[in-house]
Amino acid sequence: MKLKWVFAALILANLGLWMWANWYKPQPVLEYRTARAPLGAEKMRLLTESGVKLKTRKNTKSANSELTTFTGPVCLRIGPFSNADLVDKAHEKLTGWQIGFTTRATESNKITIYRVFLPPFATSQAAEQKRQELSRLGFRDHAVIQEEGWQNAISLGLFSVEANAESRLRELVAKGVEAKLQQHDQIRLQHWLDIAKAIQPEIANQVKNADWGSRDIQVLETVCPKSVNSPPAP
Repeated sequence: MKLKWVFAALILANLGLWMWANWYKPQPVLEYRTARAPLGAEKMRLLTESGVKLKTRKNTKSANSELTTFTGPVCLRIGPFSNADLVDKAHEKLTGWQIGFTTRATESNKITIYRVFLPPFATSQAAEQKRQELSRLGFRDHAVIQEEGWQNAISLGLFSVEANAESRLRELVAKGVEAKLQQHDQIRLQHWLDIAKAIQPEIANQVKNADWGSRDIQVLETVCPKSVNSPPAP
């Protein structure tokens, strides 16, 4: 009797397992999304379709993204020249190219120079005799001065450091030479050449690429004065 119930329970268990495997299916997960508005395909057109006008995009580059260039007539400025010889050579070069220019000078900085010297002698012969005496004493750095107010004086050296000038003065005094020390303040000048008339681009490039004798000398573009007309077309 017990085996009969056990057998019936096994049949019911197998039947239940078969029903679960074939009848049960998980419910699908529903995604809720906001409905998208219809595209209106009849209003869409290809860019190549006739009747469509293309619009030019505005330039969105910032004003500082590129270097500003002069749109008007371009003139040039050459400098600074601190050497008079280089200024003279630049004059000759521009004149040979038939380019008009003006020269101007600006103050750069003030420097202090210390001069060791002997006061002016009565005659140039007396100054020359003193120079020979200085050479016999072992001094080689000396020269007769012929500047205004300094005629027949003897320069015994120019120094930018006061201590060096005082050292030379002590050497001279030690050998019986009554020299003096004087301080001079000098203002250095810088020279510029201005081409204030607009020139053709090929001539401007020629000026820019020329050798002006020093790396410190540059050729800069400047806006021409309003009275200057644009260069004629080549």
